[in-house]
Amino acid sequence: MAEDSIAKSKLGSSHRLFLPLMIGACISFVLVLFVIGYMTLTTPEPRPDDIYTIMKNAKSKADADKAGAGNDDDETAASSEDTTMLPDGTFDFSRYSYYSFPLPFVANLSNGKGLLTVEIAIATYGDTLTSERIMKQLETFNPKMRSAINFKLSDQVLDDVNTVAKRNKLAKALLSEVRLIVDGQNPTDPSAITDLHFVKFVLSGT
Repeated sequence: MAEDSIAKSKLGSSHRLFLPLMIGACISFVLVLFVIGYMTLTTPEPRPDDIYTIMKNAKSKADADKAGAGNDDDETAASSEDTTMLPDGTFDFSRYSYYSFPLPFVANLSNGKGLLTVEIAIATYGDTLTSERIMKQLETFNPKMRSAINFKLSDQVLDDVNTVAKRNKLAKALLSEVRLIVDGQNPTDPSAITDLHFVKFVLSGT
């Protein structure tokens, strides 16, 4: 009788230990799977010196290709300016920025036969400092540019703007006016203002 009681108590103890052991084993299994998945699916970011090495090698290869193709010094200098290394070791890439006039231009054609409504955006290209500088200049010269553009638009007749080719010619003429105002008559550096775009071009009353 006493032996049966001892056996039952041992069996009960083993049942009580079995459940915690199973829970602990399941939790451990889940944690192991999580760690394996995390290590497998996540990739550590490359170190700054690795990025520097990659960019340096890419730039060297590009310079070698340009030298092999026989490009002139001006083109090589322009390509080297596309990327600027900052004091903290990071790179500042040149990019396009756009300055849009807040209000459209509205002008009567010079012969009085039609109304021209135009929205204009100016494209610039350069690194962060260049973009900030040129945007401030465009803001400063906004009234003077609007005046020059309005005079140029008012000087047009229908035959000057009735085809895409003629409108492109007008855009180039307006770009020259803008560069003259912002860069001056004798700029020392190439202009950061690259293009002038007609965002909207409407002829009415013709």
